[in-house]
Amino acid sequence: MVLYLNDLAHKTYNRGIRMFGWLGLKKGSPLWWSYRLNRKLKDDVESIFEGIAHTRVEPLKDWTQEYWGHLDRLLGQMEAASPAGKPDTALWGRLFAEAHKRAPDFSEIYLLDAADTVIYSTYAAHQGTRYDKESAIYPGLNYVREGREGRKCLFGPYGDPLTLAIGPSTSSFHDKMTPLFIVPVMDGGVYQGALCGRVPNDVIGDLIQRESGHVYPDSGDNYLFMAKPVLHRQIAPGTALSRSRFEDRTFTHGENLKDGVTTDWGVVSVKEHTELELMFTDPATGELHPGVANTIRNGSNLFAQFPGYSDYRHIPVIGKGLTFRLPHCPDEWGMMCEGDLEEVYRIRGISWRLFRLQPPLLGVSAVLAGVLVYLLASGRMPLAVTAAAVAVFNLLYGLLAALVLHRKGTEPIARHLQRINGFIRINAEGKGDLTQRLRPDEFGGDETQELAKWINNMIDSLEGIMLQVKQASGDVLASQRQSQ
Repeated sequence: MVLYLNDLAHKTYNRGIRMFGWLGLKKGSPLWWSYRLNRKLKDDVESIFEGIAHTRVEPLKDWTQEYWGHLDRLLGQMEAASPAGKPDTALWGRLFAEAHKRAPDFSEIYLLDAADTVIYSTYAAHQGTRYDKESAIYPGLNYVREGREGRKCLFGPYGDPLTLAIGPSTSSFHDKMTPLFIVPVMDGGVYQGALCGRVPNDVIGDLIQRESGHVYPDSGDNYLFMAKPVLHRQIAPGTALSRSRFEDRTFTHGENLKDGVTTDWGVVSVKEHTELELMFTDPATGELHPGVANTIRNGSNLFAQFPGYSDYRHIPVIGKGLTFRLPHCPDEWGMMCEGDLEEVYRIRGISWRLFRLQPPLLGVSAVLAGVLVYLLASGRMPLAVTAAAVAVFNLLYGLLAALVLHRKGTEPIARHLQRINGFIRINAEGKGDLTQRLRPDEFGGDETQELAKWINNMIDSLEGIMLQVKQASGDVLASQRQSQ
């Protein structure tokens, strides 16, 4: 008997290993149950990750193209103001200041001569600096210079202490990591210098994170990584190119990369910043985790089902990855949009919540009814009295069950829907304050919470569109004033 039980336990354990994949029985069983309860949502989850990926990449490309346009416009104004090629620093000061105002994500705009010396900058302390072959941006300058008739280059991100000294532009986060826009200044096919725009790298991180509209606030992360290095060959594929939400304690409810993320294979951490310090490898294998590896290999990867795949924390995640090239960036980047499997399928639908209340009530009803019938039958009560007692019991218990279902089931749902209704009504009939958001944690982990998150996401998108319209209107007004 003992041998039989041991053999049965061993077979059960092996089936659990096969069923729950790399997670094993202990970690995998609760996640498998969550996935089974919500397996009908798999197509929706895949659609969500597809949407997140594309609605983050396209604005990033549009933003890059817009900022190339700002530098092109400035260069055209400078050439029109100095047709003879003679510098007019007083005029440059006004043109550079106006361009900097139109393009607030730049922390600095500066001009290099043919010898790669800074001859003008919106950050005065930078003027006079010369970039030789040992400088960090020389590969980018050389790439620009070697192109026929000159070619633009989005160089970086790279570490530049001057970015730290200048300070942030539009992002509340800031470190020394820097993408640099480089536009060649040509004269008759001869390289005369370059017009450069410095952007703190966290600006790009903000563009893809859209924190207030995050779909999976506890775990969801959108991050950039190197897919195929062309100019930055020293950066290995799978290296982080943007700040993670979990770099520090700002958004992390548990461990973070600054303090260290503990795994069974050691601690994953960064010293200064996520970019270029973090490789997206599975600590169990030391190889790129499957999401990043398959994205690099295939150009696109979507996985949204149990058991997920291991990320750099050895936690099961799902999501969408794709590769792309930004305008005039020689390197191919990748972006992952991920969420922890546990959070994505954490939802317990309204139908499940209501159903879960019913079996205990039915069980109690069956037991009490059996006891009542036994007592009545053993006492040899008249049939009419017995029928009346059963009817009264069913009525009272039915009312109690209805009250429990109302208090525990329908009333919380109605209260959450009323809160959502009030929020939408205030925004529709009021002044339309697009800075207001619902708090998803105030809702139950059901469809009402999902609805609240998507309303926040929609308002976040509308706020972004309105800010773009406002900025475009300001640019048009400024152009009209200049032409008068």
